[in-house]
Amino acid sequence: MKRNEVPKVLIVDDDQDILDLLAYNLSKEDFRVKTVSDSKKAIKVGKRFEPDLIVLDLMMDHPNGIELCREFRSFRKFEKTWIFFLTAKSDVYFQHAAFETGADDYIEKIMGLRALTYKIKAVLKEHLVISKRLPEITVGDFIFRRKSYLVIQGGHELKLSKPEFELLYFMAQNENIALSADHLLYYLWGSEVYLTSSTIDNYLALVKSKIGNEYLSQTLSGHYVFHSSSRASSTSANNA
Repeated sequence: MKRNEVPKVLIVDDDQDILDLLAYNLSKEDFRVKTVSDSKKAIKVGKRFEPDLIVLDLMMDHPNGIELCREFRSFRKFEKTWIFFLTAKSDVYFQHAAFETGADDYIEKIMGLRALTYKIKAVLKEHLVISKRLPEITVGDFIFRRKSYLVIQGGHELKLSKPEFELLYFMAQNENIALSADHLLYYLWGSEVYLTSSTIDNYLALVKSKIGNEYLSQTLSGHYVFHSSSRASSTSANNA
C-alpha cells in the first residue's frame, strides 16, 4: 500500500450485525471496507479486493477463521497482508492456533470493537508494527519468546509480567519511535479495558528498572522510546 492510497480492509464474519458495525466505524475513519458473511467466498473476494488488512472471525462454518488464515497465507500476494482475528474465544489454545497459521493479532470481542479500530489505524495509518505470528524474534540485545512471555537480554532471562512483556514487545517492534502512554494503551489493549495511562506509566517504569535506563528513554513531552541496543556500548564500539 502506498502512503497516499486509501487503506482497504476486508472483514469476514458470519454475524451481519458485527459486519455492519465494523463497516460503519471503519468507513468513518476513511478506510475502504469490504465485508463477507459467507466464509466460502472470502478467498475469491480477497483476491479481487486486494486488502491491506483482513479481519477474521474464528468460529464460522467451514472454512473457519483458522482455515481461512492458513489459506490466505498460502498465496504470495497475502504473505505480507495484515491479518487480525476478532473473536469471542479467549482460550489460549485458539490464540496460539491463530498465530501459528499466520495471524498478526488476536482481539477478543469482549474488549470492544474500538480496540480493533485503534489497532487497524496503528498499522495502516501510523505505519506501526503489530505482529505476534513469530514464536521468537531478536531485536538488538533482546530475544522475545511469545508463548512463554520470556525475554532474554544479553543471555540473561528477565522476569516480566504479561503486560510488561506486551509493552516491551510492541515497543521493540517499533524501536526509536516516540509513543505516549495513551498510544500504548490504545494500540495494545484499546480503551475498554481497566488499564489507564497512569497504569501504563507504572508498567513502563518497572520495565525500565529491569532492562536498564539506556534501553528505554523518555522525551521532554513524556513519550517513551525503546532502543534495542545499549547506546553506551554502541558509543564505545564506534570509538574503538
